Amino acid sequence: PSIDNLLSDRSSAGLAQALAPYVALAHARGLSFRVDELNSAALAGCLGRAGVSDTFASALWMLDALFSLASVGVDGVNVHSLPGAGYELFTFSRDVPGWHAFVHPDYYAMLLFAQAFPAGARLLPVHAPAGPVKVWGTLAPDGHTRVALINKSPVPQRVELQLPAALGPAEVEWLRAPGAGARSGVTLGGQSFGAQTTTGALPGPGRLAPVPQLLGWYTIRVPAYSAALLTH
Repeated sequence: PSIDNLLSDRSSAGLAQALAPYVALAHARGLSFRVDELNSAALAGCLGRAGVSDTFASALWMLDALFSLASVGVDGVNVHSLPGAGYELFTFSRDVPGWHAFVHPDYYAMLLFAQAFPAGARLLPVHAPAGPVKVWGTLAPDGHTRVALINKSPVPQRVELQLPAALGPAEVEWLRAPGAGARSGVTLGGQSFGAQTTTGALPGPGRLAPVPQLLGWYTIRVPAYSAALLTH
């Protein structure tokens, strides 16, 4: 496993397509289909690959993989977290004041996915050219439309989205890190758990930036190795 392999569509869309026939079979028999122990790379001893599983690249993979699995009808996912493994979501430790934890990059991606795909939401059809930016749209029961943009390339990408003009202005929230190989410094909406957390909660609400629209078009510059969530 490598960062390049993890960020390829084979590792996200390919995984989902491999499971699609089994999802259809389960649904045809009135059963739900849930993926268990999802993680980026198991390898010997199920410990993942240091420098891959514990990086921001894994977070971008996680976000795209969760959307890809939803797109083939997967009903739920259990994300695997083994203490000491490269893909663990949290590293817990204890000192005199009490317990605290370091939050790894994958969990930030899971938080963004939960915002992008709330309970009762459905995926929207998206027409996008093949390229380094993955585009996923959802419509939630509260009427909000959300579009997730995932740039898995080392260069910034300009994205032009065409949505119904009546939707008006939108806001964007960013998932960022210093680079694809970063193990720390991840932010969601400008917020971070930092070096440790004792609450398991981000310090405040995420910062949202306005995105104007012109005749139904929204233009966003997505930095290298980052993700954005457009909401309106």
